[in-house]
Amino acid sequence: MKPVVKQLLRRVALLLLVSIVFVLGLSELVYRLQKEDTSRGPKRIELVIPEGTGIQIANGEDVQTLPDEMVFVIGDTLVIENQDTVDHQLGPLWIPAKSTASLQLDESNEYAYACSFKSSKYIGLTVRQPVTWKSRLDALWYGVPPTLMFLLVYSFAVRPLNVRS
Repeated sequence: MKPVVKQLLRRVALLLLVSIVFVLGLSELVYRLQKEDTSRGPKRIELVIPEGTGIQIANGEDVQTLPDEMVFVIGDTLVIENQDTVDHQLGPLWIPAKSTASLQLDESNEYAYACSFKSSKYIGLTVRQPVTWKSRLDALWYGVPPTLMFLLVYSFAVRPLNVRS
């Protein structure tokens, strides 16, 4: 093998390793900074409408125990337990007093549902794809080749191959 080819292969191997470490480190840093509760499998999430909520809403008060926005992953089941003496509605669900209803969240989307147990009269539900190891490793697949090419091109500008040897 010619010395120039050895130099090139050694440089590509080194820059490939540098690219993998850089992209993996950067993607993990971004993942940890933006981490939400979407790096899990589907589960059952319960939302309780406390007794007296209907009266509070009728008086124009906000119910502090209920969130304005909720984030789910595909496959989650939202179970609403109505402990109030008044019937309530959440989007397509009608929840009679002292009963429960459930909503299967099977599609990734941003929902703004009509909601009778919030003073704003709506609740936002965000359904996302779960973050898996496969999706986290996709960063390597999409990030390493362009990073490698970038570093390789600039390495030739900084330190050209020695073609005389």
